[in-house]
Amino acid sequence: MRRIHDLDAKDRKILELLELDGRRSNSDIARLTNLSAPTVAERIARMRDIGVIRGFSVQLDSVKVGFPVSAFIQFRPTDINDDQAVEFVRQFAEVRDCYRVTGETLLVLLVRLTDNEQLRTLLAQLYKHGETRTSVILNTEWEQRPIFAGREA
Repeated sequence: MRRIHDLDAKDRKILELLELDGRRSNSDIARLTNLSAPTVAERIARMRDIGVIRGFSVQLDSVKVGFPVSAFIQFRPTDINDDQAVEFVRQFAEVRDCYRVTGETLLVLLVRLTDNEQLRTLLAQLYKHGETRTSVILNTEWEQRPIFAGREA
């Protein structure tokens, strides 16, 4: 199996193009990379097989779909263990991302909510099992910054 860090310049260019538009066709990528469409398809399949490409998804604007309030919550459980804490926060649909981190906080959660009342309700549930620190997001400067797109080779 090929190691992940063995990606060549063509693989990196394919990844750059896919980061900019995950729906870009293999024939378009082939034209821009001077490869054949079947070769592009094979490279994409290989990068999926080794886990470089984890999948393709749609990015939604949370405000436009009814979730104008976003926040980061640092959660430090006091009466449940680490794995129980992860399972506990998984039950809340408002929690979009969960990161286990170093330091005093165990988990950092990104939450998307309809309003401040929903945030208050979520925090009340979390308080039952630990301590929280909350930072409401005032403005998103950027999200999902590309790894390859916009970088010099």
